[in-house]
Parts: sequence; C-alpha cells; structure tokens
Amino acid sequence: MAARRRVATGGGIGGGSPGVTGDRPPGEAATLVMVNVGRLVTGDPRLPAPGVVEDAALAASGDRIVYAGPASGLEVAIGPETIEVDAHGAAVIPGFVDAHTHLVWLGERSEEYALRARGASYEEIAEKGGGIRSTVAATAAGTVLELATAARARARRMLRLGTTTVEIKSGYGQSLEAELRQLRAARTLGEEVDLPEVVTTYLPLHGLPDGDRAAYLEEVLGKGLGAAASLAGFVDCFCETGAWDVDECERLLVAARAHGLRAKVHADQRSHSGGSALAARVGAISADHLDHAGDGDLRGLAKAGVTGVLLPGASMVLGGPPPPGRRLLEAGVTVALATDCNPGTCWCESMPLMVSLGVATAGLTPAEALLAATAGGAAALGLADRGRLLPGLRCDALVLATPDWLDVGYHLGANPVARVIAAGRLLLP
Repeated sequence: MAARRRVATGGGIGGGSPGVTGDRPPGEAATLVMVNVGRLVTGDPRLPAPGVVEDAALAASGDRIVYAGPASGLEVAIGPETIEVDAHGAAVIPGFVDAHTHLVWLGERSEEYALRARGASYEEIAEKGGGIRSTVAATAAGTVLELATAARARARRMLRLGTTTVEIKSGYGQSLEAELRQLRAARTLGEEVDLPEVVTTYLPLHGLPDGDRAAYLEEVLGKGLGAAASLAGFVDCFCETGAWDVDECERLLVAARAHGLRAKVHADQRSHSGGSALAARVGAISADHLDHAGDGDLRGLAKAGVTGVLLPGASMVLGGPPPPGRRLLEAGVTVALATDCNPGTCWCESMPLMVSLGVATAGLTPAEALLAATAGGAAALGLADRGRLLPGLRCDALVLATPDWLDVGYHLGANPVARVIAAGRLLLP
C-alpha cells in the first residue's frame, strides 16, 4: 500500500489552523511523517463528525502527534531517522480502542454455539455446567505462560484489525491466585512492542464460585483487591440475576476505591438488574452492555459522567434486545463500542465489525460508530491521550486500504486496515 523510506533533509516548524495542527520546540525533528492522506479522520469535536480533513498530512515526534491537518500546512523538521509514510490517497483514522474484552482464557466452548442455535438459553447452558463455569475449569489451572501464549494470538489478530489499545479482564479464575495469573498474563502481553497496548481490569465477581459465596466475597474484599491493585487499574463485576447482586457488587466497588481501582460494571445485560443505577451511584468510569437499561438509568449515567460501552456482538449472539446506542446519545451519554472478545458469547477480535454492528443494530450513524470505537473507547478507559488524531495526543493511526473511511463499517466483515501505527511506530505491515 504505502512505502516506507527514510529521508534526510531539513525543515521548519509545524503551523496551521487551530484544532488540526500543533507546534513543538524548534529543531526537534519529526520521527514520522505521513503524506498523501486522502481523508484524515481527526475526531476533532470542532469539525463536523467525525472530523474529516481532506488532502491531509500527519506528523509525529516520538509517540506524540505534532501535526494533523491539511497537507498544504505541513511544515515540520525532518532528519535522518524520520520515517515517511505515503498513504497514496487512502483514508487514515485513529487506532481502535477496545474497552471491554476477556482476552485471557483457555479451553473452548463451540458446543454452546450449537446449543444456542438449537434454542438453549444462556441460563440453561450455565445450569448444565457450561458458560463461565466451563471456561473457569480450563483457565484456572493455566500457568502465566500458557495463558499469555493463548491470548497472544488473539491480540495479534486484534492489531491486524486496527486495535492499538485493548482492555483485558480477569474473571476466569474464581480463586485469588488464578485471577492474578490472568492479570499477569495480560500485563505480559502489554510489555510486547508489537501488540496493542494493554489496560488491565480485575473482575473477581464474574461467575459464581463452587464454594461458599460469602466467604469468597470476603476474600476478594480482604486480600484480592490489595493483591490486584499492583496489576490492574480497574475493578469490574457482573451485576446480574443469577450472578452477583447489587449489594455484593457495591461492596466490591466501594472497597476498591481505597486501593486506587476505578469501577466498571457489567450492567443490565440479561435483565434489568440494577447495574446501571449502581454504576451511576458509585461514579463508575463505564457501564457495559446496557441492553435492558431503562431511560431513567441512561439519564443517571449521563448525570454521573459514566461512559456507556455497547457490545453489539454479544447482544447479537445472545439474541437480546438491540444495544441502546441512540437512546444513550439522546440521554447525553458518551458511547463506546467494544468487542467483548470472550470464548462463550462473542469470540470476535474485530473492531471494524463492531462499527458495522453499531450502525446496523444500535442505531448509530457511521460517524458516531467510528467515534465510539476510538474516542469513546478511550473515554471508557480514562485515556485522554488517544482516540483522536490531534496534536499532543498519542499517535495511534490506521492507514486504510480504501480512500473512504465509511468503508470501515460499510464493508461488513472485511479488514479495512492496510497499515498500523501505534505510539508513533509503524508496526504493520
């Protein structure tokens, strides 16, 4: 698609129109310059969504963007180490931020896929020992190396599909040590420079334990949170009928504050369980799923500044109501799209497919869906430095294999990504 070459010439300092360009100290050379961009999707909120600049250029110094705007305004210093990327008229968009995954697991649950096709419900499968319990049985005994090896292949597929930042949860251990091994495996992936950047979440209240439920919760509150605090930035819970109730989840999320762990909630996925109201009450950074949330719940999320993470792949697989994308936006909630990549209800690494489903099933426009998969995902992880292509932000960018950014969602099931730039480094191809 685009050529990679080194150039060794002099230059000046970036300038141009507000909102799409930026300056840096004189004499500091750009380390990456991208030219011949047909359409640059900046995500700039001051431009019509999704912030498209025609005939554009992009430049970075280290991992930060120093110029994003019209090619006519590009004036940056370049040196012998500058990498020049020719987009050959293709569209360029921000890297995807996948804000909800269960990427670390062992075993497989393909038989459940067949059972659901024959009419079995999620709850019926769980009652027979399937569901989360099945994955726990396979995953809990895995070593950090085994877990990381299995997850690495999934993370690589994510990168090829344009994900530059991914959140990874534990949740398949149901013992302290097993949960910590999953977090360590996720952090191992995050140390590899050729994979997406990893954000970790401790999810101790997912499936129900085999033993004493109350004793397990006390261990999580007494030992688990402290041990997980050095391995994760967030804590999460499956607040659902047949899983963990509102009171149990609230105890976890409140106790987590003392350990510096911010709250996330699996909310109102299978029923109107009260998870959305809980997320608003505790000031969670995100409430995820939301398929059965009411309009009052959504207004509460907006008032509390909670990002709503929609998982349209899981909604489709489980045959539930469509994700409430339009209702969230009308309530004033920031919306994110994510894969929910997991072995039971959505084995999918593709954020482009989630953009397609966000339009087809959640009532989002193509521009809204693309922003939800980039800037929205960043908001759901508290990452203000990415998700848009603006000066000062992290340079995570995708060169598409098409001149039109609309093809990300329009070309259903395809991989529209030709090249991946993460933290200012050209990773693919």
